[in-house]
Amino acid sequence: DSGRGAGMYLAAAVLADMCASILITPSLAFNQVLNSLVGQAMGSENPKMAGVWLQQSMFWLTMTMLPCLVGFFYVEPALLILGFSHDLARLAGTYAKYNVFWPVPNGLYQCMRFYFQAQGLPRPAMYNNIAFLFVNALLNYVFVFGGPFRHIAAAGNWRGLGFVGAAVSLSISRTAQPIAYFLYMFAYKKHHRPTWPGISLVHHTRARTMEFLLQAVPNVGTLLFQVCSGQVNTILVGRLGARAIAASSAISTITMPVAGTLGATTGTVTA
Repeated sequence: DSGRGAGMYLAAAVLADMCASILITPSLAFNQVLNSLVGQAMGSENPKMAGVWLQQSMFWLTMTMLPCLVGFFYVEPALLILGFSHDLARLAGTYAKYNVFWPVPNGLYQCMRFYFQAQGLPRPAMYNNIAFLFVNALLNYVFVFGGPFRHIAAAGNWRGLGFVGAAVSLSISRTAQPIAYFLYMFAYKKHHRPTWPGISLVHHTRARTMEFLLQAVPNVGTLLFQVCSGQVNTILVGRLGARAIAASSAISTITMPVAGTLGATTGTVTA
């Protein structure tokens, strides 16, 4: 692939993910409050309010995240401004553009997860995540390397999309994941019925909307500060070259299971 090493591709993916995180994280403030709001609704014996908060969360997350997706098309110039090489910035910019499809579906998936988690139903999301771990691996095999099609002459011995195939795989899996979860929890099991008020503007009064925003908006600044401070390390390491970024990413990936487990455990305190 144009003489580029694996370290260059990994570094480009890391930089694209860094930019994506900064762009989409502020909007996630609108689903982070669901654990506490839904928990309060259930505790006060007003279960229909849980559904109202879910609808508010999904609406505001979508409306605020959609404009941020424009930034995915400007990752390359942003990285050039930060002093990264043209080749690395171009790769990261291309990778980012293929990731533009999944942030909103993935954000809505988090809304649904937090909604049911606060009602004591966390296991379906866990099983769904495990299942899509394998789905994503299969998609990567197909879109990055061509999968079985590389051995089929009728398919032109297609060898996949290479580097951008990883982004395509991620977009497909993270878009299909919330669809599968919705079909199971809402359409099949109908777990939403006890807390679902129906879809009507009548439920979304000015007072309720202001209450939701008063709890969610302050988290925007907090999340943005956290993600920016966390990505400063990536920018500084990037000054050392693509290999340094790749090595830092590998270390972060190794420690992620521990950090993620601790984060999930402490997050239940608000429920």
